[in-house]
Amino acid sequence: MACLLTTSFALDCKDSIGGVKNIWVIANTQKGTITKSVSGTVTAWAPTANSIFKYELIKNTSMLEVDATADPVAGTVHYPGKLNIKMRKMDVYKRNELKLLAHNLLIFIVLDRNGVYYVVGEDSGCDMVMGKGSTGTAMGDFNGYDLDFTFDEPDMPLVLAAGVAASLGLV
Repeated sequence: MACLLTTSFALDCKDSIGGVKNIWVIANTQKGTITKSVSGTVTAWAPTANSIFKYELIKNTSMLEVDATADPVAGTVHYPGKLNIKMRKMDVYKRNELKLLAHNLLIFIVLDRNGVYYVVGEDSGCDMVMGKGSTGTAMGDFNGYDLDFTFDEPDMPLVLAAGVAASLGLV
């Protein structure tokens, strides 16, 4: 199979911003049926009812990072990455839910600050690899949770079509 290049890229406008606005999480076992196009877009999704949960995030604190890892000798390419989120306040409700996150294989829908929805962990899932709760030391210090989730997928994160995001109640 030939891997022919298909397009050129002009210099983009300076209208993109960094950061993650919100995430939605679903246990891998409840993902249901995901339909995706060859272009990398989720075109339909029918998860188990009431299985997607929204986490609103503190601005300028969370990020999604994806690496392209290629081995020219083996002829393989895969995409490991990390999702880091911060949540204010250590409380019993978050404590209990974060414990469940640590015990599950997860899929995340990540809304970046440009309005793009990414599906992370659709194939192999995401795992919590670090979770830290901190009271802080001084009155002005951060009190809450800092969580890292990792994934390693055979392809880059999928983009969730706007109509699918609306059908899932994310918009």
